[in-house]
Amino acid sequence: MKLHSGQTAPVFSVLDLFGRPVVLEAYHGRRLLLSFNRTAACPFCNVRAYHLIRRAPLYQRMGLSLIAFFESAPEHAHAYLDRLQAPYPIIADLSHEVYDRYGLGTSSFGLMWAMLTRPGVFREARRRQLGSGANLLEMARNTDGALTRLPGDFLIGPDGRIQLAYYGRDAGDFLMFRDLEAAAFGAPLDERIVAQRVFQ
Repeated sequence: MKLHSGQTAPVFSVLDLFGRPVVLEAYHGRRLLLSFNRTAACPFCNVRAYHLIRRAPLYQRMGLSLIAFFESAPEHAHAYLDRLQAPYPIIADLSHEVYDRYGLGTSSFGLMWAMLTRPGVFREARRRQLGSGANLLEMARNTDGALTRLPGDFLIGPDGRIQLAYYGRDAGDFLMFRDLEAAAFGAPLDERIVAQRVFQ
């Protein structure tokens, strides 16, 4: 069942890719973004993760913590995600236990729609050497999670309640940064500020 704004965020206690415990209750009193991705091999998710990681230092300085989930085994996640050097915890959840708690589903149509309508993401993934490949066959061959998984993003407030729940409508549909920033900070960040401050 999908979650909605105002509901208490479902709790979880998991280990990140390096064996460190990650417990939702530890983030009480802080704003938190939970980013649910598809498999670690997914080009859509790798491109999204690349851009989120570039913004993460600024987000964190502004008081927003981040946790990312990938529906993959740890060894599979390491193979694709270590190169991104995320400055926040990444959770490998091949059993999709936390995905189920947050109501994230699958859709064959959503996969095909993304493949047909988001060719630019594949080009970027190829250019940046992110993910497993640039076509459905390669993605299927390198996927250890559900190939038809849909992504989602959840902004959780300091009180532990969901401030914003976003469920992707296709395999490449993520919460837009401007919408995340409006919800988390009161307004979208000026892209010039992001470009100037992201690595300072």
